[in-house]
Amino acid sequence: MNVDAGQVNDQERRARVGLLAGAVLCLVAAGGILWWRYGGAVFNDLVLTTLAWCF
Repeated sequence: MNVDAGQVNDQERRARVGLLAGAVLCLVAAGGILWWRYGGAVFNDLVLTTLAWCF
């Protein structure tokens, strides 16, 4: 069974895009759950802590 190189590249590209989209969706869902559970306080603390850590 011969597989065309272009077909393999398309399959790999779809897999990468799918994994990337899944990762982004997981991050957005986790942020939504945190927002729903704790409100804006978590995000305010997270942003301030991140800025303090960077500087």
